[in-house]
Order: sequence, then C-alpha cells, then structure tokens
Amino acid sequence: MKHINRILAVALVALAFASCDKESNNNDEPDTTSGATVEALVVNEGNFGLNNATITALNVANGEVVEADWFSAKNRRGLGDVAQDMVKYGTKVYATVTFSNSLEVIDAKTGVSQRVDMGNRKPRSIAADGGKLYITCYNPISVVRVDTASLEIEATCLLGTFQPEGIAVMNGKAFVASSNISDASGNYTYDDKLYVIDLATFANPTAITVGSNPQDVMPIADGKIIVNYWGDYGVNPAGTAIVDANTLAVSQTGQALTRMDVYNGKAYGYATVYDEQYNQTVSYKTVSADGTVADFPFTFSIGENPYGISVNHYNGTIYIFGDGNYTSNGTIYCYTQSGDLRFMLDAGIMPKKAVFLD
Repeated sequence: MKHINRILAVALVALAFASCDKESNNNDEPDTTSGATVEALVVNEGNFGLNNATITALNVANGEVVEADWFSAKNRRGLGDVAQDMVKYGTKVYATVTFSNSLEVIDAKTGVSQRVDMGNRKPRSIAADGGKLYITCYNPISVVRVDTASLEIEATCLLGTFQPEGIAVMNGKAFVASSNISDASGNYTYDDKLYVIDLATFANPTAITVGSNPQDVMPIADGKIIVNYWGDYGVNPAGTAIVDANTLAVSQTGQALTRMDVYNGKAYGYATVYDEQYNQTVSYKTVSADGTVADFPFTFSIGENPYGISVNHYNGTIYIFGDGNYTSNGTIYCYTQSGDLRFMLDAGIMPKKAVFLD
C-alpha cells in the first residue's frame, strides 16, 4: 500500500487496509514471495500425534538456512503429523504425511502446496515414473497409483499381511518392501519379502525373499535395485541385498545399513549397532551395485547420532541428519566427498531426508 501522508481520515483508511492485509496473511493465504534461493529441502519427521512435521529450506551454495519452517511460511498452515517421505518429480515436490493421511503437492519454486486427502490410507513412501506416483500405504496394506496431472488415485494394488515401507520403480516394475506388523499388545512379526508389481497390470504381485524386515528400496544402477533390511533383532540379522530387476535374482552383500542413499552407482549409508547396555556404535559404509562393501573414504570428525542420510546427486556432497531426540531440533551436517565439513545447520525435529532442487 502506498504511504499516504495527507489528512487523518485518509491515514485511518490506510491503517484499516493494512490491518486487513495482516489478517489475510495469518489465514490460509499462501506466501508466494520468492525470497532467497532455495536449493534443497529437508523433511523433518516430527513427533507422532503433535502435528509438528516441517520442511527446512536450504541454500547449499552458501550453507545457509533460508527458512526453518519453509512449508508453513509458504502455506500458512502446518505440514502435519509425521512426514514420512519426499521426492522431487518434474516441477513438483511430493511429500507424504502418514498420520495426517495427506499427500502434499508442492510447487518447487514457490513452495505453495495443494493438499491431497488420502482418506485413511496412511501413506508412506513414494516413487515416481511415467507421470504417476506410486505410494505405499498401511490401510489397506497396498500400493496406490496417483496420476500427477489429475492427482486422483487411479488404482490400488493390494499386498499381503505386512506393512509396506520403501518402494522403487524400474523396468516396468515396482519393488516394495514388506516389513512388519504388530498385534494389539505391540508385539512385532517380521516379513522378509520384496513385492514385485507389474505396472502394466498393477495386480497379483509376486514376492521374493531378501532379508528380515526390509525398509529402503532404491535403484542403484541400470537393472539393479538395492534394499536394506533391519533384521528381527534376534535370530535374523540386518543386511543389504542387490536385486536384478530383470531376473529377480537376489545377492547378499554381507553389510547392514540402517539408512542409505544412492549416488553414482553406490549406496552411502550407516549401520547402527547397540550393545547389551544400549550403547550405540555407528559405522559408515558404501555398497556398490556389484555388492562390494567399503568404508567411507574419510572418518567423521563429529560424533553424529544419525537419523537419516542423503547425497546431493548434483555434486556428491553427503548430508547426515541427526542429533534429534523427538523433543529438540536436529542438525544437518554437510560433507564433501573428501570429508571436509562444509556446514552444520539446525533443522526441525527428527530430520531424515533431503531433496535437491538445483
């Protein structure tokens, strides 16, 4: 509004309009101002039941936080209850919020989001291919296909008894981790299967054995999928497996990875081990598409308590998310491939994954 400095009556009118503007900014009107350049988004899971999931925007070139709660700033509303996954596809960023039963469709430039109601499906992980989103869901235990143009759920592929987690798409197939299920007393039973869904029929998935309690599923090379599995915390150990997307042959690597991300034909990840006193030991490993396991090429100078890891596919910088304890904000550590700490920044509660825009 122009600054008007003539008579009191006009000034009062101006003040009234200014008040209306302020009120509209506190409603659901999105903020479309561009601000500083946003080059990466970090999804912060938040606490179950507290609706405090957030997205933190970064300028990675300068190593700065552009906006600590970028989603809320741009949309004048919160992200919701437990943000699970986030991917960039085309000009949009898609985020699943499990217990808010929502899919957020976010414009990567403006940050303005359209919320898609997922019913009571409890969406988890996302893969995108051919103009479609493939989303694992807890209720019913399934994968749904969402058209990115209409944002309508086109089809549902029912799975088995165990809750699905990670998903990857390759060679006309979706590969889905079948992880675990709990009873009314909180006792868990673990599956060891990876479901394979033919995208042409989107029905009658087959199952292959990979290891107990599979979690993350990612393409690692042409025709190859990598999956990590956490084990049953008893007889069956944790590990990683490489799956041939054509023959469905499975080979074991002998290396456990708690979380991982893929860059340039390798999975970068960490393995967390607890002793009988629950003291934690963390090791950082790479696993190649041929199953070769190696230590990271450097030793971290800071003792992170990791909760997630991402690798910038543009330049190979490694992001480790940790130090959160469900009550305080976590930390983003960014390292070069040679092990130099580029920056260390505050995130939200339980940061877990980054999506890189430029």
